[in-house]
Amino acid sequence: MNQSEANLRRSASVVAAFALISGLWLSSARAQSAPADSSAAPADTTATPVSAGKPAKSPKPAKPRTPTKPYEDRRKEDGVLAQGANWLSLRFGYAKRSGDLSGQGFVGYGVGYQHMMSNRYAFAAGVGHDVVGHFANQVDIAVPFTAEFQRHFRWKSAARPYVGVGGGFYFRKKYRTGGEYNTYTTGGAHVTVGFHSAIDDRHVIGIEARAARLQGQSGIVNPTFGTGEDSETLWSLKASWSLVY
Repeated sequence: MNQSEANLRRSASVVAAFALISGLWLSSARAQSAPADSSAAPADTTATPVSAGKPAKSPKPAKPRTPTKPYEDRRKEDGVLAQGANWLSLRFGYAKRSGDLSGQGFVGYGVGYQHMMSNRYAFAAGVGHDVVGHFANQVDIAVPFTAEFQRHFRWKSAARPYVGVGGGFYFRKKYRTGGEYNTYTTGGAHVTVGFHSAIDDRHVIGIEARAARLQGQSGIVNPTFGTGEDSETLWSLKASWSLVY
C-alpha cells in the first residue's frame, strides 16, 4: 500500500509540473501574438514631402487683357485714322515717265482702298490709268495695280503726312506709234509721300506723290519713244478725295 501511494504521489507531481510548464508557455505565446493598440493615431498619408533644394515659386497671376474699344469710340478718339477705318479714294493729277524721248507727261487718275491696321499704320491698294508721255496723239500709257504699307504721322495740325512703300504689276502700252512690241507687262517697287486733311469725320482730301522704278524693254526700239532701257522711272502727283467708313 505504501509503495502504491508513493507511486501515485510521484505521478501527480509530474503531471502538475507538466501542467504548470504548459500554462506558462501558452501565456507567453499569447502575449507575443497580441494585436497592436487600435487606439493609436493613424499615420498621416496626406503630408506633403519636403523637396530638396529651393522651394518652388508660385505662378504669377495672368494680367487681365484690356478689352478692345468699340469702333465708334475709336473713331471719336482718333478720327479718320482710327484702327479699323476704311478709306475709298478717287485720285486725279499728273503722270510722267523719265527719259530723253518720253515726251510730255499728261493726265493720270485712279481709285484706291485703304485699311487702318492701327492709328499709325495702314495697308493700301489701288489701280490707275496714267498717260506718262505723249507726242501729239502718240501716247505712252501705264496701268498700275499696286499695294503698299503706309506710316501715318499724327501731327497736331490740319494736314498730316504719311509715307508708303510697296510695289505692283504694270500694264504698258504705246498707242499710234507704229513698230512692234508696243504692249507688255512689267513690275517694280515704289515709294509714296503724301498729306491728307479731314474735312469732317467721313471725308478726307489730300495730295500724293509717287515714284516707281520698273523693269524696262532693253533694246526694243519704238519709232516715237526711242530705244528701251533696262529700267524706267514713272512718277505722279495726284490730288485725292476719300470716303471714310
